[in-house]
Amino acid sequence: MRPNLRSFPALFFITVIVIIQSPVLIFADEASTIRRFEHAKASEPQLIALLKAMPKGADLHNHVGGAVYAETFLDAAIKSNLYFDPKAIRFVEEQIPGSVPAKDLLTNSKLASKFLDNSSIRGCYPAVESGHDHFFDTFSHFDLPDSVLSNVEMLQTVVSRAMGQNIQYMELMGSTVPGDARRAALQNPPPVDDMEAALAEMQKRFPALIAASKAYLDQTDAELAKLLDIKDPTTGADGPINFRYIYSVSRISANESFFAQMACGMALVQNDKRIVSVNILAPEDDTMARRNFKSQMKIIDFLWNRMGKPKLTLHAGELTLTCSPLEDMRSRIRMSVELGHAQRIGHGVSIAWEDDLPGLLNKMKRNRVCVEICLTSNDVILNVSGDKHPFNLYREAGVPINLNTDDEGVNRSNLTMEFLRAVRTYNLSYKDLKWLARNSIEYSFLPGISLYRNGDYSTLLPEFKNIRTPNWVPSDQARKLMASSEKLTVQVRLERAFVKFEN
Repeated sequence: MRPNLRSFPALFFITVIVIIQSPVLIFADEASTIRRFEHAKASEPQLIALLKAMPKGADLHNHVGGAVYAETFLDAAIKSNLYFDPKAIRFVEEQIPGSVPAKDLLTNSKLASKFLDNSSIRGCYPAVESGHDHFFDTFSHFDLPDSVLSNVEMLQTVVSRAMGQNIQYMELMGSTVPGDARRAALQNPPPVDDMEAALAEMQKRFPALIAASKAYLDQTDAELAKLLDIKDPTTGADGPINFRYIYSVSRISANESFFAQMACGMALVQNDKRIVSVNILAPEDDTMARRNFKSQMKIIDFLWNRMGKPKLTLHAGELTLTCSPLEDMRSRIRMSVELGHAQRIGHGVSIAWEDDLPGLLNKMKRNRVCVEICLTSNDVILNVSGDKHPFNLYREAGVPINLNTDDEGVNRSNLTMEFLRAVRTYNLSYKDLKWLARNSIEYSFLPGISLYRNGDYSTLLPEFKNIRTPNWVPSDQARKLMASSEKLTVQVRLERAFVKFEN
């Protein structure tokens, strides 16, 4: 029964006066948002709408080439008057026997579907083809000349899509060096039987590589900021969204080539803050990758100790018994952490097969090694989802995790759908999602101090204690701290985005 205010008017007005005169801080309405979230969980369209608008922090594991939808490649090919080769299922610049003008795919639905199906996971039928093989084969079908679809245009597609989903930051595995400069630095790699001598040889090549990369990224920054109509540089820390680069090294390489690639990547990280890390990619179960894994970790260890100990994120444990012997899964993640110095692990699906699992999990928790969870990708490529996935294993062990897209174009997904999949699969709460979003910035490779004390999101730096109130304005001291820390700046942006979302 509701109280009758008319029966105690004096008490009522005294209470109102006290509330008005007291300096009470009104925080964002998280409780109301929790109710909205729990209601939306009953309807996927409602949940998508809510999650699309919700701040999601960062996407830290995103391959730009695989993030572009096949339709974008098709549109670019038509605009540039390319030809489609139905046999190779790819576009070519010159007409060859059997090819047709790309524009024919606008009216020939059979050919259009052939390209789209083979250039993304939409054409994968698990009963007749493994998702693993179909996924990795897609990359042979949508390679277009830079003059047809430039790196800047691909970045525009990926970053603008993120902006539309209230994402604050990205670390992108994309192009950081012009192709000719990269080829010049990597040609005739030195032998690695003497790694000191090999590094000395590679150091002669670094100045030209670094200069070419700087000019390339300067131009990319300026062009992309103009296309997105946001502040230049897009790789800074101000604005609605920013991103940094991760230099990619192919694990399907001879040791000499792997050494040269890794050395170039670390040199770029040392000399340009826009490139924050180095990663290794390509199928982990590939024959060459399997054979060279230990020697690759030794190469990384050597270079890491001599080249400034850069931050590293390594794809590791993207394996199951379907594609890998058990023996390969007993130490992949441990070696990536201990010998490869990985501060983040990409995928980490095979963790349960690691020797001394409790010890490894405890080390990852203690050393704050974050796992980049890619739920859709793991389902598509490895057929690992639901309770087959180590998502809850990591959570219960206290190992930090965050959600990522991997190759959202190929996988026909996006970060909103990754959050939706996590909610639906693991019955996550709204507070769980905020934890994941905050993790993504906390464990990013942005430089500077954190907004939070020791990773505790309930304990903020004193200068920001009221940041979660609607009318918060940073003090002079808070502004100084933000100016000295890009990580702090983006974390503040995320917290303010939550306040806006919850009010």
